[in-house]
Amino acid sequence: MRLLARREHGAHELAYKLMQKGYADSEIKDVISECQRLGFQNDQRFAESVCRARIQQGYGPLRIQQELRSLRVEEALVNTVLQQEQDHWLDHAIAVKEKKYKKQDELTFVQVQKQKQFLLYRGFSADIIAMIFRE
Repeated sequence: MRLLARREHGAHELAYKLMQKGYADSEIKDVISECQRLGFQNDQRFAESVCRARIQQGYGPLRIQQELRSLRVEEALVNTVLQQEQDHWLDHAIAVKEKKYKKQDELTFVQVQKQKQFLLYRGFSADIIAMIFRE
């Protein structure tokens, strides 16, 4: 319960932490299903929480998708959470770019490539990046 009081945890993450503390597999499954039944643990809420936090940190959909996969969130849930932000990815990418690089009238080829690489590293797709630099 203390683990869930601090922040959201995914079911797999919670199981791993309980396993590290020495609990048996049957106990872990029972605890997780009881927490889910009572509403203390919810993978949907966990995925949304991770997504919101990473967006605020300036990360794009590809990077967030990879992190959620590494946290073993179900693929359907990952797609649902990212789809909720679908209309805002361009705005997020522009905000990240403008925060890192101040607005300039003329950019050299090298500067444009550097900015594109930065956005790719942050997890924005090539389509979104292309839209930014067309404007």
